[in-house]
Amino acid sequence: MNFVVRRLEARLVDYPVRQRGAIVSSLGRHESSRYLVVAAYGRDGGVGFGEATTAPIWSGESAETAQWMIDSLISPLVVGHSFDHPAEALAAVDRRLHGNSFAKSSVDVALWDLWARQQGKSVSQLIADRPPLDTIPTRVSIGCYPPEETVELAVEFWNAGVRTLKFKTGSPGVDDAARLAAVRQRLGDEPAFTIDANGAHATADEAVRAIEALEPFGLSLVEQPTRRDRLSVLAEVTRRIYTPVMADEAVFTPDELDEALDLDAFDVLSIYPGKNGGFTRSLAMAKKAQAAGKLCAIGSNLETDLGQAANICLAASLSAFPVEQYACDLMAALFYPASAVEPPLKFHAGRVAVPHGPGFGVAPRG
Repeated sequence: MNFVVRRLEARLVDYPVRQRGAIVSSLGRHESSRYLVVAAYGRDGGVGFGEATTAPIWSGESAETAQWMIDSLISPLVVGHSFDHPAEALAAVDRRLHGNSFAKSSVDVALWDLWARQQGKSVSQLIADRPPLDTIPTRVSIGCYPPEETVELAVEFWNAGVRTLKFKTGSPGVDDAARLAAVRQRLGDEPAFTIDANGAHATADEAVRAIEALEPFGLSLVEQPTRRDRLSVLAEVTRRIYTPVMADEAVFTPDELDEALDLDAFDVLSIYPGKNGGFTRSLAMAKKAQAAGKLCAIGSNLETDLGQAANICLAASLSAFPVEQYACDLMAALFYPASAVEPPLKFHAGRVAVPHGPGFGVAPRG
């Protein structure tokens, strides 16, 4: 269906984040969420929405730089032009602008939302390869805290119904084995344990030693143990350990995915539009990974419900995401005191309800 974008609007938004139990990783502490809300206005008066979940330490983008990119470089390539599909707009932007994945994604998601709304359909109706799910289980990140505080957070999330706990690991001076042992002692064998070093380990030997020290506590997944720019090292770790390995920071783009597949560098791929540079790319990358025999799970840059809506759509619609085997990072209800959208996304017993309605099914509050 042909559509024309009349205007793009990108506005800065500061979302309060819980400070007790704030996510602390080898990269630092997530103390605030200064993001962008992007609106794409159609010629017929319709509007679609996206979110740029910017974090300079992670992607190199701030909300201010993303806003400038959208206003100065992306808008002239999109506004006033006619497209048959959102992928055409993203391709036009990619030809002129390298990187800046979260800025690109916020626009691409807004265009998908607008395009689907103009057809009176949900995005899920346009992409699904299975009957869409109604709810999706979330896993939750527990920062690099001492054992006692780690246990307190684990119990809190467990009591909220979360059954997969993701422990941030690899921070200097933190005894990760003591942390996981304390949680196992308190909660027993039922919780699924995953670990995420956020690329803390410089060598395969270092990563393998760290993982093997934690495997006695029952790991279901090891996420990004090695540096993001060393796919060959990640591949070596994947060959040497028993626990499945997830690639996250190491695979942003389709080209990086091709190299990772060539090296057989991972078992599970962390996918989400912000990292990948758009919903368009996430959709294509999930299909390619699945065709290569890999599984997918939704990752996170601590999106609000606005950003999560596109992530949820992918996980609910595509068979590449075995959500009961690998829970997705859909943590907004546990880290933000209020929903960023209308209607609010429902969270109950550790699961997030899939929104219904045209587009991605949500709109920003206010």
